[in-house]
Amino acid sequence: MFAGSAMALPQTKLTASCKPLAPTEGKYEEDSVGSISSQSAFKKITAANEAYADGKHRESIAILNELIADSSDKVAVGRAQSLLGMNYQAIENYSAARTAFQKAINSGFLRKQDIVRLRRGVAQLYSIEENYPKAIEWMEKYFAEAIKPPANSYASYASLLYNSKRYRDAICPAYIGLQLGASSKKPLYSMMFGAHIRLNDNAGAEVIGEDMVELFPADKAVYNNLFAVYSRRGKQADMLALAELARMNGIWTSETKYKQLSALFANNRTPRLAAERLKEGIDKGVVESTEDNWKRVADNYFYAKDLENAVTAYEKASSFTSSGKYDYKIAIMYQDNDDYAKAAQKYQEAIRKGNLKKGDIGYAYMNLGVSQFRLGREEAAIATMKRAKKYSKVAKNANAYIKYIGDLKKMRDSMAEIGKEESSESEDES
Repeated sequence: MFAGSAMALPQTKLTASCKPLAPTEGKYEEDSVGSISSQSAFKKITAANEAYADGKHRESIAILNELIADSSDKVAVGRAQSLLGMNYQAIENYSAARTAFQKAINSGFLRKQDIVRLRRGVAQLYSIEENYPKAIEWMEKYFAEAIKPPANSYASYASLLYNSKRYRDAICPAYIGLQLGASSKKPLYSMMFGAHIRLNDNAGAEVIGEDMVELFPADKAVYNNLFAVYSRRGKQADMLALAELARMNGIWTSETKYKQLSALFANNRTPRLAAERLKEGIDKGVVESTEDNWKRVADNYFYAKDLENAVTAYEKASSFTSSGKYDYKIAIMYQDNDDYAKAAQKYQEAIRKGNLKKGDIGYAYMNLGVSQFRLGREEAAIATMKRAKKYSKVAKNANAYIKYIGDLKKMRDSMAEIGKEESSESEDES
């Protein structure tokens, strides 16, 4: 459906300059931070690790707090603070976890990669508490020294920026996250789409929205979002194509969507499909079977010059009212197609039911008379025309028709007399 490929990332003016925030290759330098020298501290660290692994977080916390309070082994204390933070995080004591992580970072006895990891941990803890400014600050510290940060770190950073309404800043982290293969693909696309919308870059949002429809074809929201963008940009043909795709994929099945799709086909001068889509909705029981809805179906079949289906739909509409207005419409169609017998029948039904528009009753009599005349029922036609001439809009034409029929009768009578005379002369001569 779309020009781009869902295999490639969407290119917009706001993604054109996106680059990774940290090196994508390389290794952390080996730091000489030393090792644990105290046998007692080593044993406590080991015991605390085992308790943590077994889910005995409070036991692990008690061991670590004792070590931190009593040990002079700074390496052991630094590592204990890191493990202490992990335990507090596990029991959802986020404030204590954050404090422990920060103490571990400031201890000076952790490797660079461990410090970088803990910075991201602190950011996550602030994020849990919805303290987005602090979380962003710590993510910036994280990226400042990170090497080959994973895709989900970009995803987390993009989310923080987006939730802080820093939409422009959120675009590139989301884009790089996708580029690196983040598993949270849909949220990242959604953030990029939303950011472009909020920055009034509808062209960019369109590109992203088209990718989203291809990537997430079962998600109703992506169709709705792209449809809204097409509408903003006045792209009627694209709105129609998208709406039809959504219908084919079983996404848009509500009454509103069926009506919307039908209207789009009508606006794009495809009345037959406009009629068929609305009729499909009615037949499925999604669109309510009402006079107005059947009239729309009928009108579109009429514009498509599909007489048979238009008549059927107008008959359906007629079943909801005692008025003869739809019989009148059907009669006109039959008459235009030279089916005068059916036209006469429908004009008579329209007149009998009544409730026609002010000017239509006169035309109904007038056209009924014409149909009767075409069927050779001249006396009936004259009688009908006499009723028609009571209505000012058709009086002149009705009188003209009455005179015309009378003149025809006189001419035929005259021709018959001449024929008789000629026949009589022939007999005399013989």
